[in-house]
Amino acid sequence: MVWAAAGALLVVACGKRADTPVPASRPVAPATVSAVAAAPAPVSKVIGRWLREDGGYVLEIRSGATGGVLDAGYFNPKPIHVSRAAWYEGGGSLQVLVELNDVGYPGATYVLRHNPQTDRLVGQYTQPSLQQSFDIEFVREPKP
Repeated sequence: MVWAAAGALLVVACGKRADTPVPASRPVAPATVSAVAAAPAPVSKVIGRWLREDGGYVLEIRSGATGGVLDAGYFNPKPIHVSRAAWYEGGGSLQVLVELNDVGYPGATYVLRHNPQTDRLVGQYTQPSLQQSFDIEFVREPKP
């Protein structure tokens, strides 16, 4: 069910039909967020830097806009290309979807939900090249 919602979200966020393949020779541009648009209230709660303590990976959510678009970065410790980032509300909490597309990360995805009580992002990381999924969580990095 989560993957169906995530797939539908990718279609909406990217404005493409799910059955429309992206040519391998053309890179997928990340969704951009207008600097003018203010983040919806639920999204503003996840803006910031998030640390995955089991490996030092950092997810940076810079901004969000109505329509489910996020501006996000991912670091290990160097930048990894984020091909898509989106948000939606479901299951009683804010959900975040991040797709990576870089060397060593072809089509890897995070499907996360924000737990407002613990202020953590928890969910699954899927690495298609390994055909494996892992339960993970991110903790918020303190502001400098």
